[in-house]
Amino acid sequence: MIRLGIIGTSSIAHEFATAAKASGQFEIKAVYSRTQFNAQSFGEGYGADLFVTELDKFTALEEVDAIYIASPNSLHFEQAMSAIANGKHLIVEKPIFSNTKEWEAAFSAAKANNVFLFEAARHLHEPNFEMVRNEIAKLGEIDGASFTYAKYSSRYDQVLAGEEPNIFSLNFSGGALSDLGVYLLYAAITWFGVPVEVDYAAKKIQTGVDGAGTMLLKYPYFTANLHTSKIYNSFADSEIYSAKKTLILDGVNLIQSVELVDGETNERYQLAEKASGHFMDDEVRAFARVLNDPENPDTIEDYERWTQISRDVNRTMEALRKKAGIIYPADLDEA
Repeated sequence: MIRLGIIGTSSIAHEFATAAKASGQFEIKAVYSRTQFNAQSFGEGYGADLFVTELDKFTALEEVDAIYIASPNSLHFEQAMSAIANGKHLIVEKPIFSNTKEWEAAFSAAKANNVFLFEAARHLHEPNFEMVRNEIAKLGEIDGASFTYAKYSSRYDQVLAGEEPNIFSLNFSGGALSDLGVYLLYAAITWFGVPVEVDYAAKKIQTGVDGAGTMLLKYPYFTANLHTSKIYNSFADSEIYSAKKTLILDGVNLIQSVELVDGETNERYQLAEKASGHFMDDEVRAFARVLNDPENPDTIEDYERWTQISRDVNRTMEALRKKAGIIYPADLDEA
């Protein structure tokens, strides 16, 4: 059993703790929060018995092997570096860090301290996500792609009321690109590789972050348009084009439908597997597999592939953000 500590008490932390405990691979041991009450209220339901309000004491706990971080984006780096210095493996919610500078510093420290550092991009580990990657390889030449992830955030109501919730704050490295666009970038970069040129047409809101925007990823022989928003809803499918054939996806994460449409015969083929269990099961088991068998060449190969994708996504996201003139305070700090 991997003894897990959790930083953060948000809904996504609850979901991860539920999947981790259900997997039988993790024991929820400790919780860190700003208040003892929040830490204990969160952790007791998962069997945790250590509740800490001081970061350095938490990351130094001998009773913990690995730490899952689900705090606001701008806090990830400091918390990760403290955990790495104490020899803890890390699972950090996407986006893993605010910029490339932080990414390079943290992964360099993780390697030096012989610990694993995972970005919790859950769709990377889902069977239908991998199936799409294989189907794209079968298509041959790609002519274009269009991905959409746009969902109205209830916290935008707070922005309209004059407040600045974390997810819409520059100080907390927020915005539509970092929160939802990261899913689209993971899909494009995993399936197509790193683009040769990028641009981002962002709709900025009053807090200074992007409430919505369209990313343009240019590849040698095609372009991919990625559309994201947290200030309105879209119900558009995502599509990949190859001459007379089109792959139509109901999304790029939690994929439940993948149709291959043959424009010549007008035939449609459903390729998706039916998902079962908790939506975080696949990533939880993927991380546990590496942590439980760190010397296996196959697991190390997987870890190195995930790490490279994380690096490419992080670098591309920073480039897109800066194209739109969105600068975080973390960009001005020394990592």
